[in-house]
Amino acid sequence: MNLAVRRFLLFFFSIATLASCDDPTDIGIDLQDENLIGTNFTDTITINTGTVLLTDSILSFRTAPAQVGYLADPVLGTLKATTYTEVALNGTDVKFGENPQVDSMVLTLDYSFIYGNKTAPLKLNVFRLTEGFQEKASYFTNTTLAKQEAPLGSTTLVPLLYEKKKQFDVDSTAAKRLVKIKLPQSLINEFVAQSGNDPLKSQANFKAFFKGLAIAPAGEPSSILALNLAADSSKIVMHYKNGADKKKHTFRLSGSAVNYFTNFEGNRAGTAVAELSQNGDFIPATEGNGNESYIQNNTQLLTKLTLPYLENFREAAGTIIINRAELIVPVKAASTGAFSAPPQLLLYQTNNTNRILKDGSGNALTVQQNGVGQINSTAFPAALTFDNKRNRYALNITSYFQAMLLGKKPNNGLLLAPAVVTNSQSGTSVASDIRPFRAIISNAGDSKVQLVVYYSKLD
Repeated sequence: MNLAVRRFLLFFFSIATLASCDDPTDIGIDLQDENLIGTNFTDTITINTGTVLLTDSILSFRTAPAQVGYLADPVLGTLKATTYTEVALNGTDVKFGENPQVDSMVLTLDYSFIYGNKTAPLKLNVFRLTEGFQEKASYFTNTTLAKQEAPLGSTTLVPLLYEKKKQFDVDSTAAKRLVKIKLPQSLINEFVAQSGNDPLKSQANFKAFFKGLAIAPAGEPSSILALNLAADSSKIVMHYKNGADKKKHTFRLSGSAVNYFTNFEGNRAGTAVAELSQNGDFIPATEGNGNESYIQNNTQLLTKLTLPYLENFREAAGTIIINRAELIVPVKAASTGAFSAPPQLLLYQTNNTNRILKDGSGNALTVQQNGVGQINSTAFPAALTFDNKRNRYALNITSYFQAMLLGKKPNNGLLLAPAVVTNSQSGTSVASDIRPFRAIISNAGDSKVQLVVYYSKLD
């Protein structure tokens, strides 16, 4: 069999395989016999970028971590985070004795993450809710609950994470850093007055009496904290005496009986993306703004990628098989010091409306993991993981790119969006990432978005 016939047969069976199984992986990276068909390389396929605003709601109900704070991003404006939470009675038929003498009532909050300016003071207020959680309601990052106008208490702190010290070659935690807010005597009096009464007999009764708390930022912007509401040190403790006996009761901020969510409020006034206001609005990355586009959790700023000259590449290359196609997305140098990039991103299919496309079952259409499943599946989304050393994201999109060249997937653009992606034997689960990460995507000079393609010519 001569070389020309072998090439034809290889191409014929490759196309037949793709058409029958809808999975270009079968003709992908395994076919790299350079002696038979040769290998070519390009990294010059033009990729344009820009920033898209989506206004779809992001579910925040019982999504950890709860967050609180206020930061100023010099590129994307300000971001406020407020936590709304119920409080657990932590018992039934709670009583404080005959004549309790209350010493204090203090809210403490454990935190494990600081985002933003780690050296500036952060002021926090705690408010009493006047509107409770509803059993059948949904709570998103743009949801709020009504609260009293005056705060129950306030504090100002410079956040610090755990201090560790080395002892006998073992790391030990020296001290936990906690937010501590003293609650007022008026609230103490209310609680004590209900000792042994209906409001303290059950969790349901207690929630009707005390609907919960809003923990909100105040003052100047500095940072956002991730709160560990499930930690033993996140609680309200009431210290009191019965005669000479010192006692305390702990109200928890965790457990199946406690609902919570985080609200986020962004303000982009005066930024390069200030004009983005409606769902699907788009601003292209241009030389005027350094060819930058943006991704920001919670405010739904996403980066759109388009390949405007893909048809030119297809015509110039001729009949080819893609051996490997790797998408490389660089993050602007020195932009992640105070504002870390999202740990993971997904590539969502879109079109000229700049919305995330879905299948007939309502599942978002994402680029799938290369070599797993079929290209039209939604079960195995492919995550782009941030590479701290190279300051970039990268993803093997061989199957998807081959499908685009063969018309099996449209060339209408892709949206880069943050997500929490977890792989298991049964598939891949995707959840919203509400941590306040952001990334500046660079697309200029030596730091630009690239599609690195190795391919074999068949004609």
